[in-house]
Amino acid sequence: MSDIGAAFGFFPQMKPRRQGLPSDSANLPIDVLRGRLAGLLGAPADILNLLRTPQPTEMFGEVDYTPQTQIPYGTEQLLKELPLAPTSKIGQVAGQAASFVPLNPMPAVRGVQKVGQVVGEELAATMLGQRPNSMISKVVPQPLFAVPPEQGLLSVKTEPIENLLQTKPQAPVSDIGFYSATEQAALNLGRNKGTGQSFINDIMKAPDVKKEELQFTGLEDFLRDKPNVTKQEVQDYLANNRVDVQEVTLGGKEPFDANRLNQLENEFKSLKEHPIDDPAFGQEKYDELIRLMNIRDQSTTTSLYDAAERAMRSGQRAQSQGNKITAEKYFREAELLNTRAEKLDLEGQGIANPPRYEKYQLAGGDNYREILLTLPENMSAYDKYTKSLREKYGQGGFANLPLTDIERARLDKFYAGEDVSPYKSSHFDQPNILAHMRVNDRIDADGKKMLLVEEIQSDWHQAGREKGYKTKESLEKWYNQNKLDDDPSFADLNSEQRSVIEQNRNAGMGGDNAVPDAPFKDTWYQLALKRLTKYAAENGYERIGLTTGRQQADRFNLAESFDAMNYKKNKDGTYAIAVKPKGEGIFQSDFGGTTLSNIPEKELPSIVGKELAQKIISGEGRQAASRKVLEGIDLQVGGEGMKKYYDEIYPKFLDKYGKKYGASVGETQITTGYARDADGIPAQRPSKETIRYLDITPQMKEGTSKGQPLFAATPAIPAAGLLDEEKRKEITSLLDY
Repeated sequence: MSDIGAAFGFFPQMKPRRQGLPSDSANLPIDVLRGRLAGLLGAPADILNLLRTPQPTEMFGEVDYTPQTQIPYGTEQLLKELPLAPTSKIGQVAGQAASFVPLNPMPAVRGVQKVGQVVGEELAATMLGQRPNSMISKVVPQPLFAVPPEQGLLSVKTEPIENLLQTKPQAPVSDIGFYSATEQAALNLGRNKGTGQSFINDIMKAPDVKKEELQFTGLEDFLRDKPNVTKQEVQDYLANNRVDVQEVTLGGKEPFDANRLNQLENEFKSLKEHPIDDPAFGQEKYDELIRLMNIRDQSTTTSLYDAAERAMRSGQRAQSQGNKITAEKYFREAELLNTRAEKLDLEGQGIANPPRYEKYQLAGGDNYREILLTLPENMSAYDKYTKSLREKYGQGGFANLPLTDIERARLDKFYAGEDVSPYKSSHFDQPNILAHMRVNDRIDADGKKMLLVEEIQSDWHQAGREKGYKTKESLEKWYNQNKLDDDPSFADLNSEQRSVIEQNRNAGMGGDNAVPDAPFKDTWYQLALKRLTKYAAENGYERIGLTTGRQQADRFNLAESFDAMNYKKNKDGTYAIAVKPKGEGIFQSDFGGTTLSNIPEKELPSIVGKELAQKIISGEGRQAASRKVLEGIDLQVGGEGMKKYYDEIYPKFLDKYGKKYGASVGETQITTGYARDADGIPAQRPSKETIRYLDITPQMKEGTSKGQPLFAATPAIPAAGLLDEEKRKEITSLLDY
């Protein structure tokens, strides 16, 4: 049997276990004594850690899932840290056993926990029908039907139950691809009840949640001082008060038969010797031709009348020079353009929502349109909301109706003016435009289909930077500064007179120039660019392009469009302006549909630009009779704000945004048509313009298809509270244009 002992001759399977034990057990008494000492010294800490006191609020659903801090120097810690640690496995086992017998209850407790875990897993498996022959199955009722996980109903593979349990509720995604991170956080709250502040703290810890969204949904005000709130109340409030960004598109191609248009144009050209309404062509075909031409050219009434006027002047010049053939050609063109304008104006023969600024784009593009990101018109929202309350509670004053706290908070927002006053831009008819994007289609030098961004701007937030916002705080401040009680000049007025004056003052609360408050003050361009990448990804574009600061400055440089401008200040404080378009030779007081006779000073920047408006207000230019004239270099504007945005801020954000999708900002070229010389002869080679781009990668298509958080963006400039007022004015003035 050799030296391994007789027992292993009969039980050889025990040999590996015997060989793993140390041959020297001389230290065993020390290991036992060490274990008893650890059990004795560690018993108080173990007992205190075991006796965890439940929090009183847990019975109401407010459970703290954070592991409690353990009291140090328990038995397990002392077994590791006391001197003379065991050097053999049997010594470690002996020390642990000695720490328990008879002094320490912890190993027994842990043993019971382990047994409970095993029994629980076995019980769950039996209930699911996975242990049909186990001992527990004899006493546990079997399910009426059981489907093995590997088969599933109708032989379809099912998801493991642990994966199903991990599925989190998702906030709804809007039509333009955004969801509320705050609403997402509310759907996945751990607590069911608690204080309002505790819910705010929980929500702010969730990914992509921004304090700005809590402010503009009103959730922060709704929850802040509430002692008892349920999770359902928080979710219901957000569902009824979410920031709903919508989209309006002006322009874009409407379906029409291009072959049919070519056929009608060729037939019409064959009648060039006849009057424009020649019955040989037919009125029905003529109307069809005009409608298709307007859709193809994305015409507007104004653009057609302007083009007709230019054609008429060209015809008059050709006639004065004795060139009757050329004059007749221009007169016929003017007649056709006027007819198109009249039909578009009176009969709507064109695209449903015509764009307004298609002339402000680089040449060579296709499918020009203007995309507006808007907030709902608030007065209609108020009418809709109060109507729903009437239907729910019946007629009567809202003060006497049994409204919930959520419903009353929503009404308070309307009454405070936060959800009532719409913002109107001077550039568009639609209310509450957060940002507008002017885009067209291109094929770049690399043969990629591109969505080119000609312009991104927010009239609302530009006005807010210059004039301020009508916030709740600013309204209260204005009222406190202007209330009649503190004005001694009104001390002798009777109550009726004071009431009339107070009403007039309150009508202008916050100042005439301040604009309604709005979200995305410093991140509106990020919202717009994120929307455009989503738009490009789902509409088959391979790249999104971006014009440069120089191209923007050149586009809006009045020196490129006018030879001169004159102006004077009227007695009522308004300004009268006249412009001399390139090559026209005469000044015009009406241009592009805008009357320039009585312009209020505050509207000058929206008409001629911020820099030129400042020159007019300062009285610059040479004197000519009763007016001053700006010409040549005086009409040039620097466009520093445009360069800041288009060369730094926009590309920097696109680069950062694209990195998570495997894309980065680069440069390419696009064709912008053929330049013409002074005689109108086109060049032999097309003109090129360098622009920036970002690739639309497969990762971007996949990522944006799931929705993007609405408020998850990083401001380009620090928030107002982080800068002194002078520094902020210095920065924001650079960004204005």
